[in-house]
Amino acid sequence: MKIAVIGNGHIGAGLGRAWAKAGHGVTFGSRDPGGEELRAMCQELGASAAPVAEAARGAEVVALAVPYGALDGVLQAAGDLAGKVVIDCTNAVEAGMRLKYGGATSAAEELQKRLPGAKVFKSFNAQGAENLTDPVYGGVPATNFFCGDDAAGRAVVKRLVEDVGFDAVDAGPLSSARYVEPLMLLWVTASRALGTRDVAFKLLRR
Repeated sequence: MKIAVIGNGHIGAGLGRAWAKAGHGVTFGSRDPGGEELRAMCQELGASAAPVAEAARGAEVVALAVPYGALDGVLQAAGDLAGKVVIDCTNAVEAGMRLKYGGATSAAEELQKRLPGAKVFKSFNAQGAENLTDPVYGGVPATNFFCGDDAAGRAVVKRLVEDVGFDAVDAGPLSSARYVEPLMLLWVTASRALGTRDVAFKLLRR
């Protein structure tokens, strides 16, 4: 699968690394695709780097792994994303650790309104980057939730969650992002209380 990872910070690099190791074709979309650190990572992974528009144009899946404040510029640079699976990994958080959206909508739903032709999913927003490197705790894979409205896209995102090493849990339609997005706040709170970033969520089943 051809995947554009927009952003090469901790989350973007972690996702790109995992997906490249799983055999996907990964292109990092960046404002500086020739940067030394990114170039070295691409060489290590067998990935490539390109300007945001070029990376997105050639991809089936676009993962938005940038700070929420950078999203407007990224969407403008990316161009038309119609027909593509777009995974929103961002966290729309305002001062005081408050969600920008909540209750009647979510950041992912607002993103879908801006990208009416795309298949928007929410995932990879509620864990530290460390869990992208090693999501298994004592032999048990941590849970990663995803949600979205497109049936075919749902199977794609489930596979990509599992390719990182998570237990993939389908949380339903995109409106479920209203519940998935606040998990980031819970993860941060738990991490601080426990004094470690090596924490993850697990949904148990009988």
